[in-house]
Amino acid sequence: MVGRKGFVNIVKIEHQPVYITGPVRNPGSFRYVDGMTVLHAVAQAGGMAAKSIEPWQGVEITRQIERLKTELADLKRLASRTEVLRAKRDSVQIASIGAPVLGPDPDAQRLLDDETWQRQLVTTSKDAQSSAYAKSVADAQADLDLRQARVGNYDATIRVRQDRLASIENLAKNKLVTSIELTRAQSELTESEDRKQQAVIDVESAKQRLAAAKQDVERDRIERKIEIEKSAADAERGLSTALKTTESDLEIFRSMVSSNDSAGAEFEIVRPGPNGVTVEPATEETVLQPGDLIKVH
Repeated sequence: MVGRKGFVNIVKIEHQPVYITGPVRNPGSFRYVDGMTVLHAVAQAGGMAAKSIEPWQGVEITRQIERLKTELADLKRLASRTEVLRAKRDSVQIASIGAPVLGPDPDAQRLLDDETWQRQLVTTSKDAQSSAYAKSVADAQADLDLRQARVGNYDATIRVRQDRLASIENLAKNKLVTSIELTRAQSELTESEDRKQQAVIDVESAKQRLAAAKQDVERDRIERKIEIEKSAADAERGLSTALKTTESDLEIFRSMVSSNDSAGAEFEIVRPGPNGVTVEPATEETVLQPGDLIKVH
């Protein structure tokens, strides 16, 4: 046969198509290609069909929208409060911290102003108490200074009366003064010494009052520091919890309204074979065979 012409017939082999039924846009049969998967078949069918919404589903979606609106408003308020408390705790201006949660929201400044005003009410009350403690310290210090000055005055008086008594005693030895004058000088000196002793006791009491007043000031400072730190920490925890709740509810909302993808869909493959038809569960990545029927649920 070498050197002679011949004829070759080429027959194109067509695979059986694949079929798809269920909530897809265009259910039906589609040409099979090697390596085809369930996801490819869904894509050829136009993707998942829009799901019909039952009346009760519409009600639930509306409720979820209202819930998200409320949560967003609370989130903005908590974010503002957190920013104000952080600024107060760290002794910085709010503008230097920024409001990452509020972002460019037009209500951001109003919310920050409202929370600043609310915090100022608390601060004003606490400032009044702190001022009262500071005044107590100033008053106690002034009282101590006065009593210490009195002790100094008594010391000067005692020295004068000691000198006078010594002079009178010399005169009495020479019988130049009477015993009455000597007794009077001794009594005056004793009186001054007694008054000084009482003044010294009063000074110690004044020192104790001053120490107690200073302790009140320090306790007030510590309590205010603890209060602002706790308030800021509580606000930060509340903001974190609110963010997680909102993100979770937002994800629920997305799942409620999602209808254009295959997420959450279940698939079965009805496959004819030499031993009959088999039904197998499948995923988007399951590779198809010619003649497969994909059931989408």
